[in-house]
Order: sequence, then C-alpha cells, then structure tokens
Amino acid sequence: MATPRTRTLLQGILLAALSVALIARCWNAGFSHYDDSAHVTDRQLNENPIALFKPVPFSTYFPVTLLSYQLDHALFAGWMPHTRLGNWAPGVRFMTLLYHIGAALFLWRMLLRLRLGSGPAFFIALVFAVHPLACETVCWISERKNALAGFFGFGALWAWLAGAGRRWRLPLALGLYTLALLSKPSALGLLPVLLLLELFGGAAGLAGDGPLCWRPGWEWTRITVRLLPLAVVSIAGLVLNLAGHAAELIPPPGGSLFTAMLTDLDVLVRYLSNLLVPFSLSAAYFVAPVRSLWDIRVPCYVLLLASLVASSVVISANRRRAVFGWLWFLAALGPSLNLIAHPHLMQDRYLYLSTPGFFLVVSEAVAGLRSRTVAAAWQAARVARVLRLAGGGYVALLVTLALLRSAAWQNMYTVFKDAVEKQPQSVFAHYGLGTAYAQLYEDNRDNPRADKFLLKRWKRLWLTEWQAGIDHCPDYPRFVCYQTMALNVGEEFNRQAGEEPDGGSRQKKLEAAEYYWQLAAAPSREAGYTRNVRALALGYLSSLRLATEGSPDEAYALAEQALAECDEPPTRLLRARAAAALAKLRREQGHAAAAQELIRQAREDVSAVPPNMEIYAGAQELLRAPIFKP
Repeated sequence: MATPRTRTLLQGILLAALSVALIARCWNAGFSHYDDSAHVTDRQLNENPIALFKPVPFSTYFPVTLLSYQLDHALFAGWMPHTRLGNWAPGVRFMTLLYHIGAALFLWRMLLRLRLGSGPAFFIALVFAVHPLACETVCWISERKNALAGFFGFGALWAWLAGAGRRWRLPLALGLYTLALLSKPSALGLLPVLLLLELFGGAAGLAGDGPLCWRPGWEWTRITVRLLPLAVVSIAGLVLNLAGHAAELIPPPGGSLFTAMLTDLDVLVRYLSNLLVPFSLSAAYFVAPVRSLWDIRVPCYVLLLASLVASSVVISANRRRAVFGWLWFLAALGPSLNLIAHPHLMQDRYLYLSTPGFFLVVSEAVAGLRSRTVAAAWQAARVARVLRLAGGGYVALLVTLALLRSAAWQNMYTVFKDAVEKQPQSVFAHYGLGTAYAQLYEDNRDNPRADKFLLKRWKRLWLTEWQAGIDHCPDYPRFVCYQTMALNVGEEFNRQAGEEPDGGSRQKKLEAAEYYWQLAAAPSREAGYTRNVRALALGYLSSLRLATEGSPDEAYALAEQALAECDEPPTRLLRARAAAALAKLRREQGHAAAAQELIRQAREDVSAVPPNMEIYAGAQELLRAPIFKP
C-alpha cells in the first residue's frame, strides 16, 4: 500500500499530466492575429521591465503578465522560430499551462487546509485543472492573465490558511495577492473570499468546529485590521483600472444597474450550465438583456437559482462549507458581472477563479446525499466505490471535452468559426470570423502566386460575415468594432455600384453603401465611436452626396465634420472637401472675394495627395479645373 507521501506525489503528477489535455490539439499553434501581437509580440518586449509598471491610458493594468511575456521572449524567441515550429508561440502556451498547473496545485493544498478530505480536495482541484472552460485561458496566449491571477491568488488563499497564527502570514498573502492583482484586475474577487474565511472562523469554523464571526464587536475590528492592507491594495488597483478604462465603459445591459442585475440572472444560469455540462462553450456569447421584471426569464431564473442554492445547502454534509462555496463562486465572479459594464456580458474565462467555489458545493452536496442514504457499513463501502467511479468518469468526460475544445484554438479562424456556429446572434463571433478571412486576404493579396479565386472568396466571406453581424445580431451596438464593420461593408457596396450600369441595381447598392456608412458615422449610445472610422464614413457620405444628389453644401458640411474628427486628416478626406468646395463655387458661378478662401483651401487639399495613392489621378484632375487657373 502506498504511503500518504507517495499518494500525494502521484496525485500531483496525475493532476499535472491530465492538464495537458487543455492544449493537446493546439500546442503548436502560432500567435493569433486577433490580439496576441498587441499583448505579446509588440510594445512590451522592447521596454525596460520597470517601465511596464507605468499605467498606460486606455489599457488594463497587468504589468506582471506583460513581464511574464518578456521572460518567454528571453527563453524561447531566440531558438524556437528556427525549429520546425516556425515561431515561439508554443513556448508561451507551455508556460501558461505551467502557471495553470501551479494554480491547481495551490488550490489543492488550500482545500486540504480547509480540512476537506483528501478525496474531495483532490477531485475539486482536478476538475479545475482539466475543465474545458480553462481552454480559453491556457490556449489563448493573450488570456494568460487569468492563469497568473489564479496562480498567485490561490497561493494567497493557501498562505492565509497555512500561516494562521504566524508572523509571515500577512506579508506572504499580501505579496501574492498583489501579484495576482497586477496580473489581472479581476483577482479583486478573491478579497471577499479572504473576508469570508475570516467571517466563517477559518478552517476550524468551516469544518464546524469553531464559531462563526458574524457578531459585531472586537472581532470585526480584528478582521478589519488583518484585511486592511489587502483592501488598500485592492482600492489602488481598482482606481488604476477604472481610470484606464474610463473612456471604454458603456451603459449596463438594459440601461440601468437594475436591468444589469436582472440580466445577470440569465448569465448565472448559463454559467452554472457550462460548469456542469460544458458541451457548448464558445469564444463569444449572445445575451439578450433583461429589461423588465415582467420578462418571463426573471421568475424562472430566480426560482431555479433559489431552488438550486437552497437544496444544495440543505442536503450538504457540511452546510457551512456549502454556503461558503456559493459565496466564493459569486464573490470571485463579481468583478466580471455586469454592474461595471463591458461589451462581453459573459465569457468562459470569467469563471476561472469561481470554478472551485461551485465544485466545493457539488462535493459537499454529494457527501451529504451519501451520508443520508447509507446506513450499513457494507453499503458505505459500495457507495464509496460507486462515487469514486462516478467522479473518475466525470473527470474523464471533462478531459475528453477539453481535448475537443482545444482543437478550436488552433487559429483565429477555427475559434470564431466555432463561435458563429454556436452563437449565431453574437456580433463579436461574426466580427472575429470576418477578421480571420480579412487576415487571409491581406496576407495573400500581394502574392503573385496566390489563387485569385481564393482571394475573391476570402474577401466575400470577410464582408459577408461582417454584414451578417450588423444585420442579424441585436447586440452589435455594444461593440465599437461594428463601426469598422459597417465602414468596410459600405465600401464594398460602393465598389459594386461602380461596376453596375446606371439603373435600379446600381441605385440599390448605393443606398446600401449609404446605410452602412451612416451606421459607421453615427456614435452608438452604448459603445461610443472610433474617431478615425467616423471621419472616413463622413468623408464617404460627403462624396456620395455630391455624386448622387448634387448637394455641394451638404457634401461640404459632411467633409468639414470628417476633418474635425482627425488630428492628422487623411488625404482622402482633403480631396472630398476640395471636390465639395469646387462644386459650391461652380454653382455660384463667380469668383467673388468671399470665394477665394474656398479656392485656396481646395488647392491645398488637392495638392496634399501624394502620387502613390489610388486617388492621386482624381486629385490631379481636380487641379486642372478652370477654377484654379489664374
């Protein structure tokens, strides 16, 4: 029979080995064109490591994660691209897996400190380690911040329990918790978990052997003093990140904090389903906001969640731990719920720190059912074998689903193709798939040996996906990317109109171009707008007004609006303003002194177009207009 030390070693090896399923079918994938370059292969690799700790406007503050990418660059970028792999992304992905395994090991040892049995503690850690929800964290290189937040955050929980009554407890826990916050701001959700550990009386209280600290008085003072340093660090991290994202915050789903809470009922039910039976995971989700108490989802979800929480607590072997598990789940998920609104109402990675709390409840509920239904010793032994087999079967199912899920992360196309199939109403899914097609087109358009048919097909699919996202996805106003989508779709309709003879078909295409450009130019009440995209859309509308309606005043006003949006106006907009100005002058049929400023401005605008631009010929034609002749 194996000794306890040997059994512990074997369990740790098994946990690490099975975690490999998360990247088994995408371990050799390259960097994603979607956002890996922004996080990994661009700005931070050439910066002084100390400079990474300086806050950057309009950016999440996660310097420890950026620092870890610098370490990867030092370890892998020098030699891995020269192997058959062709790039160093597999090394980065392998390191993320190591951080994830470290998080699972810390979680396991922390659960043992809570006086769970060795079986339940190992089961919860193993489920966390192999759950396919973690594929988004481990496979997607830009989402390493979750794994680091888990590694340091669960380490802080372990240190808090292991160091009870020791001087090194607070410094170590504070240091690990700070590193977790500097890895990802959502680690803030672990501060309430630490508070709950205190309120429940630590490991002894959660085991039922000690008193709960719910009463007011000096106990609250002691708890406050112990947690004050962690609270100060949390507030500093929250302020930094709210400042960084101030321009990107959008209204809550449904328009108010109340509707956001109602919408989160839907989100919570779907999260619980994905935790228990993760068959339909996606990189993007569509969530219809709940806008009223009279929405049928409200009573259904309230009843379902209340029944689930109440029944699981009632049947649990240790009700304190069951309540603690539910509170852990909600607290760790709290920063990623929608009271502070962001475009993505739900994502797999948001559950990373919450997963252990939910499966702690499952473990206690199963143990409670076992104790209430088993009377004789021989029955207990038989039920224990059945439960071990059932637990092993469930873990095997999760490993199988993780293997299948990891295949979706081979590249940007496979990720978002899967998302469109599972969540066809998500505009972000269509945006991602269209961007994958756009990348294929851009990467091959200048290759003389590229298949022309494939190039046309990729461009058609690119714009078809973006058009579908705008036309068929109710959530598009929450994502500022829809303006880029609308701008490009409008450009394509305008191009097609140029190939059509005058007639009804040409007119319909021009009307479609105008519709999408108006979408791109109008700020969304939810997502705001991108200045450069709005400027280009206004410029296109200016040219369209001039060409189709002969309205130089409106065309000139639109061109002026477009230029006002730009710090460095593109020459395309200067040409549009010049064309509108010349049209105004022709209509007035005069060269009065009041018109001289228009003439001067138009000449400067047209002269600014460089020879290498496709609009250069048109600009030169404008310069030959009689209005410019002395």
